[in-house]
Amino acid sequence: MSKIIETLSLVILGVGCFIGGVYYATLEFENQLEVWDSNYQIITDKVYSFEKVSDPKTIRLYVKELNKILDDVTFLGKMVKSGQTSAESLDEFFSNYDTMINSVNDRILELNKEHMESVTKFNSQIAGLSEDQDELFDTTEDLEIIIKDQSDYISQLNVELGQSINKVEEDVQTIKSSKYGKKIWKVKK
Repeated sequence: MSKIIETLSLVILGVGCFIGGVYYATLEFENQLEVWDSNYQIITDKVYSFEKVSDPKTIRLYVKELNKILDDVTFLGKMVKSGQTSAESLDEFFSNYDTMINSVNDRILELNKEHMESVTKFNSQIAGLSEDQDELFDTTEDLEIIIKDQSDYISQLNVELGQSINKVEEDVQTIKSSKYGKKIWKVKK
């Protein structure tokens, strides 16, 4: 009888340790998942901020306004300097103006190219994080299934152990009630 109790105690202790280990691993996994999620949010916020600042329409509008101001200032400066509005000074002004516009357009194209490369890079990083997050959710679901299966198995094992103990007690009572059992019981006392 004491061996059965010892075995039962060891089984319960082992099951308790296993459940505790699975619970601890699940908590650690959830903590790591929160860290990954916060990193994902930081990257997402940075991408949105970058897109807002580097919007091509906004950049074009500012460049257009700056070009108008630059044209007016340059034109007025040349008028004041020369004291006249000759065709030659206008031709020179427009030549310089065309050079500046070409320079600004080249810079806009470079900025647009850099912007597109950055957006592509951020999109690939976001896609990678999304895949990692999907894998983590799948792993979490798998762990939940394993924990439920282990819990069901332990419950079934407890029921079977209870039934086995009841059967052993019935057998002991049957033996005690038998003719030989009474003799053995008398000798033992």
